[in-house]
Amino acid sequence: MIRNFILFISLILIACQHDAQHQSKTILVVLAHPDDETAFGSALAKHARLGDRVHLILAVDAKFDTRFVNASPDSVAQAKQRDVVCSCEKLSIEKPIFYSFNSMDRKHGTKDGVRDAVETGNQFREKLKQSIVDLEPDLIITFGPDGEYGHPEHIIVSSLVTELLLREGWVDQYPLYYFGWTRSLEADGDGWVRYADDQYFNVETTYTDEDEQRAAQAIRCYTSGFSTAEMEEMIAFEKGRENKLYFRKFATEIELQKEF
Repeated sequence: MIRNFILFISLILIACQHDAQHQSKTILVVLAHPDDETAFGSALAKHARLGDRVHLILAVDAKFDTRFVNASPDSVAQAKQRDVVCSCEKLSIEKPIFYSFNSMDRKHGTKDGVRDAVETGNQFREKLKQSIVDLEPDLIITFGPDGEYGHPEHIIVSSLVTELLLREGWVDQYPLYYFGWTRSLEADGDGWVRYADDQYFNVETTYTDEDEQRAAQAIRCYTSGFSTAEMEEMIAFEKGRENKLYFRKFATEIELQKEF
């Protein structure tokens, strides 16, 4: 009995020591739409559990979500906001920050849609610059240039985040990590998800079953956009994976070369 008690206390001390070694961070996640965070919700839940402050910025209000054909755009935006607030609560991360742009590309712009998209990008970049100054994150996460599955607004947001860090000379000050899927995990899929070769992923993060359960609860928040069957299919898909997710750290070579 005493031996078992000592073993139990030892395990607790080891767990506490492991958590004590984790230095709390401020993490900024910059994405296009409500529900984008569910792609790597388990990783966000893990960092919240470890004591990190995780902030989520969403660029688009999603009022023109094509899954809603009979609802008014404003009611769609309100429903989406409710869903993502619920998601953040389930993941135990900070309340979302809404930039509330109608669109990041030109599909909802004026007749001269390209000019409208460029101006939206400029406004987004300035808002993000101020958010970074205010929050002073230890790292930033967004989708990679593949946009997870090629969504134009995912790609535009990724590009603008990267552009801002390059423009301001912030690449080292605010390390940027792209979330993405690996070839070994996705090459035999249905072709919907875009992926990169495994050698280009230099960050592997693991998470617990508890983190995964929190991520599942977050997915179930999206009652306005998915049917129960669709949500459970997404959850089952994630449960079928190992408890690992992969990221690519953005890096630049600053030593000047004379030729290429």
